[in-house]
Amino acid sequence: MLFCGVLSLFVRSVAAQTNVVTQHYDNARTGANTNETILTPSNVNTAGFGKLFSQLVDGYIYAQPLYLAGVTMGAGTSQAGTAHNVVFIVTEHDSVYAFDADSNGGANGFPLWKVTLLDAAHGAASGATTVPSGDISSGDIVPEIGITGTPVIEPAINT
Repeated sequence: MLFCGVLSLFVRSVAAQTNVVTQHYDNARTGANTNETILTPSNVNTAGFGKLFSQLVDGYIYAQPLYLAGVTMGAGTSQAGTAHNVVFIVTEHDSVYAFDADSNGGANGFPLWKVTLLDAAHGAASGATTVPSGDISSGDIVPEIGITGTPVIEPAINT
């Protein structure tokens, strides 16, 4: 199992965070969070910045995690009807996870939800698997190739 880490200052300030719904914050791919008010060169150091907690996932993570504040969990989830600040993670094992961004304690010690794109419910053929990296002579992404690119979230329509 692999770990997905969450940074402490990111988690401490989730109420003030800007939603991250695409790679590098915006469609121009600037990589700039122009609404950042917490992180400064003086407080990004080993004393005040670091991993708060981690979560287990089923494959390597190459895509940028995405963040959305105040997501109400839908029916069929373990925490239906509750609102969470959510970090979305995709893996090379073709899985999509939603984790609580504020804590991994108690009920938040598990994904809010997880979907695998290798099952028929999500359009995969019977027996579908990830692509073994050797099948395409890839030495960059090993041992399997699944979801490598950062997905996009469209908050206006909850997709």
